[in-house]
Formats: sequence, structure tokens, C-alpha cells
Amino acid sequence: MTLAELIQNDASNTGKRGGDNRGNGAMQWFHRASGKPQERLRMLEDALAVPEPDPEPVSAGAFVEQIEDTIQEQSKREIMSVLVHLKQSEIRALVRRAAHAKGRYLAALMEMPRSQSSRKTAVEELSLARQEYEELEKGLDVLRRLILDNDVQIGGVR
Repeated sequence: MTLAELIQNDASNTGKRGGDNRGNGAMQWFHRASGKPQERLRMLEDALAVPEPDPEPVSAGAFVEQIEDTIQEQSKREIMSVLVHLKQSEIRALVRRAAHAKGRYLAALMEMPRSQSSRKTAVEELSLARQEYEELEKGLDVLRRLILDNDVQIGGVR
């Protein structure tokens, strides 16, 4: 179904040309689903997506490649919609947070008590500090790859 058909159907459901969004038509769902235009557009695209006809049989390897291409395409689309107007200063702030988390982890490691009485709490705190540091590092690695692949746009970076 095309957008024009959707609007036409909505108009016939509401009894007015173009629809007034008060009937039970599809446009009512579209407008009320989200307050964000990009999100509404994505939801509408998904709702209007017509299943593709069954393609010619392909090998398992070719099918997996198609899936990987689709995953990359969809991921890039989602990333671009979330990371809009990213600034260099935001990346630098994230790098500082990761360095600070690494420092806190190492400090907690060096200060780990030898006595059994307070060791359990210290190990839990150390584990949390390590997890925070590792997550920030992994996130920075992902961000590096996205930047190098031009999957995110950063102000002042070509």
C-alpha cells in the first residue's frame, strides 16, 4: 500500500478528503504513535512495507551475505537517527570518562583489602568499577569503527 492509498483509505474512513485524523483510519495511528517525526516516518515505512516476492533460490552463503548487508544497512540507519549532530567535544568527554573509570578501577584494585571481613564488599565494588571501564572501552571501540566507516557524522570531521 502506498502513502497515497493510505491517505485515500483514511479519507474514506473519515468521510473527508485527506482525512481529519479523528476516524479509525491508518493516519490516526500514524500521528498518535509517536511525537518524533523520524520515528513516525520509520513506523509508517514499516507499516507500509510490502513483503518482497520469494526470490530465486540462493546458496546458504549468499543468503547469509544478504542478511549481513541488511543488518549493516539497518544498523547504519538506526545509528544515524540516534547519533545526530555528534560533536567532537562529546567524544572527548566520553574518552575522559573512560580514562577516569580505568583509573578508579586500578585504584580500587591496588587498595583491595587483604582481610576477609571487608573483602566481599571490596570485590563487588572492584567488579562494578571494572564493568564500567570495560563498557566504556567497548563503546569507544564501536564508536571508532563507526567514525572510520563514516557511519556517524561528527561536526568538523571529514
